[in-house]
Amino acid sequence: MKKTNTIRVLAILGGLLGLIAATDQALLFAHSPHGKSGKKTSALAYHDTWRKLWEDQITWTRMVILGVFDNLPGAGTYQARLIENYEDMEDALRPYYGEDAEELGDLIQDHLVIAVEILNAAKSADAAGLEDAKVRWYRNGADIANLMAVRNPKYWKLGEAEKMWRDHLNATLEEAAAHLANDFAGDVAAYDKVHLLAVGMADFFSQGVLRQFKREFSAP
Repeated sequence: MKKTNTIRVLAILGGLLGLIAATDQALLFAHSPHGKSGKKTSALAYHDTWRKLWEDQITWTRMVILGVFDNLPGAGTYQARLIENYEDMEDALRPYYGEDAEELGDLIQDHLVIAVEILNAAKSADAAGLEDAKVRWYRNGADIANLMAVRNPKYWKLGEAEKMWRDHLNATLEEAAAHLANDFAGDVAAYDKVHLLAVGMADFFSQGVLRQFKREFSAP
């Protein structure tokens, strides 16, 4: 009888150990880059993530333009939300570039912060401050393009990245200048240009990652 009880206890312990091992394995998969099932990230989902990130950036940039120039009470809140965008972009890059994503994210943060400086300088008619901020803004855009080309030279080509950022900065300045001058038709036209460029920038980012790390994604 004692021998039978011992066998039963050992069987129960064995079952518990098996359950613990299975639980640990499930947790491992849950924290793996591909999720609990081990499936790869959807290429379409990643593409859509970057579309949303750039929609967020141009939307909140526009809200900051309106907030600063029109003295809206939510201007500070809009600025804080805009600055969050760089962290979201970092998160989208980190699974593939690791800590290098933070360096690129820091430059994008500077891009957003300087944009707010430009708006405040323009609103206060600080010509010297405006010119200084614009110079730093374009230099920052070139730095972002250069770093992108370093991280992904085959699919984020330097010349293409430089033009992409320069066009984005030009169009955003057009949008802000038109609104400040109460040229609302020009404001709308400039924002339409910003929007179209942002869609292209989103796809440039996502396609670069999808092609460089194609084995990490499912479906074309």
